[in-house]
Amino acid sequence: MSSSSPPAGSAAEKLLDAAIVVFSRSGIGSATTREIAKEAGVNEVTLFRNFQNKQGLLSAVLERAFLPSAEQRSVPGKTVGTGAGLEEVLMEFAAVDFERKQRNIALMRVLLGEVHCLGDQETEVLRRIFKPWKEELASRLREAQELGLVRAEVNPVIIVDQLVAMLFIGALRAETMKCLEYDAPTYLKSCVGTILHAIQAPKAARKRKKP
Repeated sequence: MSSSSPPAGSAAEKLLDAAIVVFSRSGIGSATTREIAKEAGVNEVTLFRNFQNKQGLLSAVLERAFLPSAEQRSVPGKTVGTGAGLEEVLMEFAAVDFERKQRNIALMRVLLGEVHCLGDQETEVLRRIFKPWKEELASRLREAQELGLVRAEVNPVIIVDQLVAMLFIGALRAETMKCLEYDAPTYLKSCVGTILHAIQAPKAARKRKKP
């Protein structure tokens, strides 16, 4: 299965677009290849030729929807001690992750409700998409710990999971409640501020860690 995007206007692209619509509307378990092919305006043979089966199509949909671009994938890779502050690293991660969730919120809601329907192939795709992205930010937090910027007792993996959960809740609330008292940038800044308040080491400790 390739993570490259199919040509614009191709049958494969039409099937991916249709699959997102059908999965979001009917659910993963109830969606059929016939329904998806009809939505795309092609026949089922074309679907099978491009994706083999529904599981292959779902895996391709997940990659297309959630795999960050090459530029986005490098966002949390900034080094906290070489010009990019801890807050900046967290904000850039939050901005990319929130946009990705908000853009695919309908599909995310289905995935959350039907995670039991996912097979080993789809679960592996999700792990391959999200795990390196989260591990990269956790690595930056460990680096910040070594510099004395983050409290030693903080578990970076838990902090990343907590930030990701807050971003999902924000995207979900923005989709279900059209009139909010605040905009997305304000929400992201608040999420990052909450994380920073919880993990930052006291200034005295930070000074002692400096070389």
